[in-house]
Amino acid sequence: MKKALLLGFICLSLYASAQPSRPVSLAESIEMALENSGTLRKSKLEREALELRLKEGRSAMYPQINATLGMEYYPILPTQLLPGERFGQPDGTYVPLQIGRPWQMGAGVVMEQQLMNESLRRAVPAMNTTRAIYDLLTQKTEEELIFTTATIYYQTLQTEQLLRAINANLDKLEALERMAQLQLANGYAIPTDVKRIKVARTNLQTQRQNLYTAISSLKQTLKFICGVAFEAPLEPFEALENPLADSLRWKSIGLETETTTEHRLVLRNIELNRIQIYSNKAFNFPSLGTYVSAQAQTFRSDANFVDPGSRWYGIAVIGLRLKIPVFDGFRRFRKANLLRLEGSKLEEDLQQLTQLKTLEFLQAREQLTNAQQAVTTQTDNVTLAREICDKLTLQYREGVVSLTDLLNAQTALSEADTNFWQQVFAYKLAYLKLMKTAGRLEELRA
Repeated sequence: MKKALLLGFICLSLYASAQPSRPVSLAESIEMALENSGTLRKSKLEREALELRLKEGRSAMYPQINATLGMEYYPILPTQLLPGERFGQPDGTYVPLQIGRPWQMGAGVVMEQQLMNESLRRAVPAMNTTRAIYDLLTQKTEEELIFTTATIYYQTLQTEQLLRAINANLDKLEALERMAQLQLANGYAIPTDVKRIKVARTNLQTQRQNLYTAISSLKQTLKFICGVAFEAPLEPFEALENPLADSLRWKSIGLETETTTEHRLVLRNIELNRIQIYSNKAFNFPSLGTYVSAQAQTFRSDANFVDPGSRWYGIAVIGLRLKIPVFDGFRRFRKANLLRLEGSKLEEDLQQLTQLKTLEFLQAREQLTNAQQAVTTQTDNVTLAREICDKLTLQYREGVVSLTDLLNAQTALSEADTNFWQQVFAYKLAYLKLMKTAGRLEELRA
């Protein structure tokens, strides 16, 4: 049984590894993340729950109907005092009498309806504003998810490009090692040269293994965000032959703080605060309601209420109820002060948000400009380093230069490749930050 399970596991692993990779673009990754994100689904569920809570609050405006059924037993009947003159007693005296029967049952229906309630009327604008706030919160969750997905996506691409650069340099070192072995056999090299090449190759192999681990971790993270099974193939892909092709696009991006989700969210909260202040005053207004009550009672000396001989006595009443607030221990007054304080805090948040957005935008644009210049510089640097390395390789074959010079040139080329790809993806990440600050991350879905 154990052998069968082990064989099945091996077959499953081989099948998973044999599946062809599935190239996905950034836009596809973002769409998968938005479709499968548990965080976004939770945000939408909270929006649905809000709608139910608002409907629950509106129920106070509809008639409230309650039915009651009660049975009571009086071991001692209540005593009533009746004027004594009705029973031949002197004026001013009272005769105690126990009235009723020990077993009583009553059933009734009461309906209440608000006719005039200013606090309920003023709650309607608050409901609409609260809906808008929750919609903005959902949109903010989407933007954060887009930014996170794009960041992991580009970090994965960066690490894969660094791995390609390492593999290319390893190929050159292996070719150099074969050349050194041949020269050693012909007496043109010394054993130390071969050992130095092996040391350099081992260092690159260690770096490659670290990159393999990093790529695996990043891809697992990307699959988790996109809602893809961990064993499923997923390969980020983007043409990077001209990484600065979109440089003209970001130069046209400007900052309009009023259009960002964060700014609109604070404005909505300020609006809700003002509505709450206005609504709080409504509790000082009288409220008027009507009620209708219909009841029936029966009285017995025993608990046999199902006796067909029992007689029921009915009562019905229709009335109005006016409620006038007089004193509530300064509760509304203190709540008004608290709401005004919250409003002042929101106004301060709005000012700080404007300044913070401006700062983030300027920093992101400066980082993007510097990264663009660095990519241009590193492009020329890689070309120069590769030209030097190729030239020294030919000279080493001819025995003109030493192995030290050639290894230094290859190390410089490896560093130039690494720096180039780091700057390329620093440019991509700075572009993401600029889009996020400007509130235009949605454009990445196109």
